[in-house]
Amino acid sequence: MIAYQKQQSHLHRIDPLSKLVLLFCIALLVMRLHSSLGQVLLLCTVACMARWAAGMPWKKQAKALAVVAGFAVPYFLVTLLTVPGGQVLAQWGPLRFTLEALDTAGSVTLRMFTVFLSSYVFMFTTDPRDMVVSLTLRLRIPYRFAFGLSMALTFLPLLQEEGRSISAAHQVRGQGKPDGIRGKLEWGRTFAAAVMHNSLRRIQQTAGAMEAKGFGAYPDRTFLRTAMPVGKGRIIAIMAVALTAGLWWYTQNVNL
Repeated sequence: MIAYQKQQSHLHRIDPLSKLVLLFCIALLVMRLHSSLGQVLLLCTVACMARWAAGMPWKKQAKALAVVAGFAVPYFLVTLLTVPGGQVLAQWGPLRFTLEALDTAGSVTLRMFTVFLSSYVFMFTTDPRDMVVSLTLRLRIPYRFAFGLSMALTFLPLLQEEGRSISAAHQVRGQGKPDGIRGKLEWGRTFAAAVMHNSLRRIQQTAGAMEAKGFGAYPDRTFLRTAMPVGKGRIIAIMAVALTAGLWWYTQNVNL
């Protein structure tokens, strides 16, 4: 679900650094907007950008947000019940639901969805190899750090595929998910141990390959892959910064 998908959308053709600027602008607006209405508008904007600028289907977005809902919804309920307020909407015994608590809980929960979805769009549209080249050649970041970031983005899909293969192997051997809490816990422990074992094996193989190729032996490194052009991305990044600055100034006088 979180792997890079090769497509020909608008965001796929933009260089990674410009998309990083866009991601940073979204993060600033997430922290700036305080009301639920502002967060809803921002989340809808990110969702539309994911659909028509990144070519991500609505179903795929819903599947990604469902991952966050597992801990965002309980956090919403806890915030709704604990934040004080003056305007009571409903009350059942000691439980009071206020308008201020509803607005705060909705704002915090929608922040989680927006941050996750925007980061997911970045991973969906960015080839880790292009990320390494851009960070190293354009920002002059040490290639050790750039390759570390690339490996993190690459290993996550590999771990997901490993988990799928291990689960299929267990089912073939008649060891599918059992019934009952104790059986599921035991199955989960075995599954996690198998994934961890395969992860360590892949890490050892990667470390050996990097050592054999002299990784870190020289201060600079050459690349066969050329950096993506920044013309179109630079325009989008400048527009995003200008729009963020305008919204930042506008929200000083508007309750959003």
